[in-house]
Formats: sequence, C-alpha cells, structure tokens
Amino acid sequence: MRKYLTNILFISTILTVGCTKDSSSAEMGLAQQFLSDKTWFLDYTETITAKGTSTKTYVGQSTYFINFLKDLSTSDSDGLIGTYTVEKINNQLQIHVQAKTGNANSVEYIYNIESVGASNLILNYAQNGQSVKQYFSNKK
Repeated sequence: MRKYLTNILFISTILTVGCTKDSSSAEMGLAQQFLSDKTWFLDYTETITAKGTSTKTYVGQSTYFINFLKDLSTSDSDGLIGTYTVEKINNQLQIHVQAKTGNANSVEYIYNIESVGASNLILNYAQNGQSVKQYFSNKK
C-alpha cells in the first residue's frame, strides 16, 4: 500500500509540474495580439502628483498616436521609428521601445501596461516624480 501511495504521489507531482503553463508568455502574447496592427490615438492623460490629479483631454483633436505592428516595429506622430517588445518584469507587463528620431538620435522608453483590450489601452510611466497615465483608443 505504501509503495502504491508513493507511486501516485510521484506521478501526480510529475503531471502537475509537467502541465504547468507559462502564464507570463501567454499574457505577453495576448497583450502583443491586442496591441499590434492598430493605430492608438491618445484620448486623454492624467498626471498624478502629491497635490492631486490633473486631466487633459485630446478627444476630437489631432493629437499623438502610436502604431504597433505585428513585425514588432513602431512609429508615432512625433516621428519616432523603431522596434518594440512586450515584456513582463516584476509581474508588470511593459512595452519597451527602442527608436530613432528624424535626426537619427536613439530614444528608449518603457511604458507600463495598465490595461489593454481590443479597442482601449491604458499606459503609465513615471516622469519627474509624477505618475502619468495615458488613455488610448484605436478609433479616431
């Protein structure tokens, strides 16, 4: 009986370890799928400081946009052209962009993905001691 229980424990351990999915890879792949082949238009931003939150809306205006393509290239309305990757670092999904300006200067930046769906995207990043949230949609 003891040998039987040991074998069951061994087999269940192997099955559990062997069948564990890499949820980080799946999560990154899904985020990549939602991001790619769309033009994301900035609808509004929130700047969060110790003194409070200020909101600026861009709805209905020609404003900032960014393209994320399936081939992992990116371009935006500021003229930056480069590549991007979706990563998960410290349990946080991120978009890591390496681009060049029109003058061939290198630019690198990282956005934290707060939420991504079929038609909405919320990114955040820290700048000068402030937290900035950007709300995008893919419909102009």
